Amino acid sequence: MSWRKLLLVSAVRALPWAANLINSRHYHHVTDDELRATRKTDTLFIFGSGFSVNSISEDEWRSFEQCDTLSFGWFVHQNLVRIDYHLIREVVANDIDPRIWWPGVHEYARRINGNPHYANTVLLIQGGWNAINGNRLVGLRLLPKSSPIFRYRNRSRSRTYQPPSSSFSEGLVHGSATLTDCINFAYVLGWKEIVLVGVDLYDRRYFWLDYDETRIEDHRRLSSHQDSHNTAKGIVPFLGRWREFLFDQGTELYVYNPKSLLAATVPVYPRARMGENSVGT
Repeated sequence: MSWRKLLLVSAVRALPWAANLINSRHYHHVTDDELRATRKTDTLFIFGSGFSVNSISEDEWRSFEQCDTLSFGWFVHQNLVRIDYHLIREVVANDIDPRIWWPGVHEYARRINGNPHYANTVLLIQGGWNAINGNRLVGLRLLPKSSPIFRYRNRSRSRTYQPPSSSFSEGLVHGSATLTDCINFAYVLGWKEIVLVGVDLYDRRYFWLDYDETRIEDHRRLSSHQDSHNTAKGIVPFLGRWREFLFDQGTELYVYNPKSLLAATVPVYPRARMGENSVGT
């Protein structure tokens, strides 16, 4: 990396990090013990943003709310289900160009601020020097001041296999996808059933877009909504191994959509109500 590029990257990280140090005092930071006390049931539903979300019935959404719920990424577009925890890591595809990240992080925060389903949500936000998006959201004071936040750190950000961490002090394993942060969080907090909803991977369609619409970020990657998700190749075998590890620890990992690519290595939730023909491929 050239010295000019190194200086640019350092500045991109340093400014949000400094703003976070100044303004994090405006938020209530929950401790590990306080966070553990928020778990109410033994089942956690984790919501991704795949197009299969549109095939879930009202009765199913209400049944999810009888358990604990966690969302991540741009699931904040939803107006469907109460969210107990929301994990924030990636927000925009370009962290350097302010023409992209500035409107992106503001839209992201606006969707949390204006959504009643996030009124009592604990926000799980990546922390540390490399947490550009999390530091910006906190440093710019864009998130609801009433929302408790928990800052976590990552470890093993690569495709190399690592088992999930057993404590927050070790850092949550990121691997190649934010989904693993969510599952590792669930394991640390002690849920016995972890169910992945809206994690399709067979295409890049998103529930808030039209059936044949390609997200602008995928256009920038020269990808189509018809392409498989960029994390699919690595995450399917990765989570297959995690499923075996978790099972040995007394925790079941399931996928809700029977047509998800994850169904090749992760069992389908036995109480899933999705009809066999209700999910697009």
